[in-house]
Amino acid sequence: MLGRLAWIVTRPITQGSEYPLWSLRGAVASALGDAFLFGGLLALVTWRVVHVEHRRFADLGLASPGWGRELARGYALGLAWAVAALFIAVAAGWAAVSGGVRQSALVAFTPLWMVVSVFQAGVEEVIFRGWMLSLLVRRRGPCKAVLIQALLFGCLHLLVDANTALAVLHGLVFGVFAGLHAQYRRGIWGVIGIHGAYNFAAIPIIAVSGGGRYGPAGWHYAAVALTGVGASVAYILFKRSAGHVRFPR
Repeated sequence: MLGRLAWIVTRPITQGSEYPLWSLRGAVASALGDAFLFGGLLALVTWRVVHVEHRRFADLGLASPGWGRELARGYALGLAWAVAALFIAVAAGWAAVSGGVRQSALVAFTPLWMVVSVFQAGVEEVIFRGWMLSLLVRRRGPCKAVLIQALLFGCLHLLVDANTALAVLHGLVFGVFAGLHAQYRRGIWGVIGIHGAYNFAAIPIIAVSGGGRYGPAGWHYAAVALTGVGASVAYILFKRSAGHVRFPR
């Protein structure tokens, strides 16, 4: 229902046609659509946590000390992660940097993309790694909880119109990484930074490596592989400190 509402709100802007994010209509429509969709989801989860579960919103992994440093550190890691995937794809000959999109357009919309990407990623992390994971850990244990929420997070990406199968796989692998990271760091600010920066960086990377077109590309495959490496490292760190890690209630 929220997705349908977002589509109705943005349709007058796009006039029923598809516009890329690096065009004025595409950027504005995407920002408004995300505001309605993810803002509505955040309101629903907040209402449930506060009025049904009688918990504080901060209990969803947001009360960790040093949250600003966690967010900044995660954002830097997310940017490095996305750029490294591009370098790997170009070095391996899977992708080529092209000039299909004007640099001035990419620079002009960068502030908007950064804000929207962090907001969208933050809501997803609150839902999956803050609310859902914390409930599942108490009921199923940490390992099963990570797998269940990762599977559901991957299924969320069935809504991605372009390259659905790869998007679901990427969402599943990232869900495993994010679930382990949230438990290891005892909060979700770090993974909000990683997720937000990664989503932001993907926009200009797709623009310059995919000729401005969405769909399967070498960068996507390199990104999935790096995410798998990140999930493996997170699992090792989590297992080493499993006796000391307690996810926020």
